[in-house]
Amino acid sequence: MNELFHAIQTRAPPGISIGQFVKGEIITDIDLNMPSEFLKLGTDEISDIGRKLDKGVKLLESLPDIKESVSMLPSIKESVSMLPGIKTGIDAMNMKLDAFTDEQRTFNQNVGSHTQRLDGYIEEQREHNKRFDGYIEEQRGYNKLMGAHNLRLEQILQKLVEK
Repeated sequence: MNELFHAIQTRAPPGISIGQFVKGEIITDIDLNMPSEFLKLGTDEISDIGRKLDKGVKLLESLPDIKESVSMLPSIKESVSMLPGIKTGIDAMNMKLDAFTDEQRTFNQNVGSHTQRLDGYIEEQREHNKRFDGYIEEQRGYNKLMGAHNLRLEQILQKLVEK
């Protein structure tokens, strides 16, 4: 508020000088449909509120920066009127996101249980491969024995043929 009062005093239109602002709180039973912090007006009499506010608005409109800001109020009001619709949309998106999160959590749990089962199958396959490797080693040993046995048989047959 002090910055506003200073701006009004230092950038008043030509021909207007403001000596000081008188600030005071008006306690009233009038329902202006505004939060209480906006009901404090710098005035001495309730009957004068409208006139002083009109003068204040005209003064504010004459200041270039403030006039531009004041001219944006209708579009701001229109934008603000869209907020309930935006909130409804955001609430709907949040509900969908919550549902998706629940689905994802369930999916992740299912993937976790599938992964555990797959880990079990992989371990079983490793054990099977170890046993199979053992069978292959046994077969190699047997093949060596058979090779040696066949060699002896060939030698015996050779001696028989020679006789």
